[in-house]
Amino acid sequence: MASKYPTAELIGVVMVQNNSGQYEPKESQLDANAFHSWRIGKHTKGKLGAPGQLFLTENNLIVMLVAIEPLAFKNRHDITPMARFLTTLVPDQVKMQVLTSYQYEKKSVN
Repeated sequence: MASKYPTAELIGVVMVQNNSGQYEPKESQLDANAFHSWRIGKHTKGKLGAPGQLFLTENNLIVMLVAIEPLAFKNRHDITPMARFLTTLVPDQVKMQVLTSYQYEKKSVN
């Protein structure tokens, strides 16, 4: 049996750089469709931080970490792996805007 590695589901929103070099959400309106799931993979580089941290997907999309959910090792193949955690954080104002939208959408779904 292959050795197990830590797994977690990462909820995130795709980001882009604006003309000032700051990161902002790619979508102007953050609804439930703007939030996607990735997972930590066997070959993921970097260290998992906290919401507001940026990471790269395997397709080189830059994503802001919004939430971390537990993920059973046996369920890991249901979610796309991400590639690398970055040390970059988004500005607090952007982070709060995205987290507020996520909480609102999460409540709307439940």
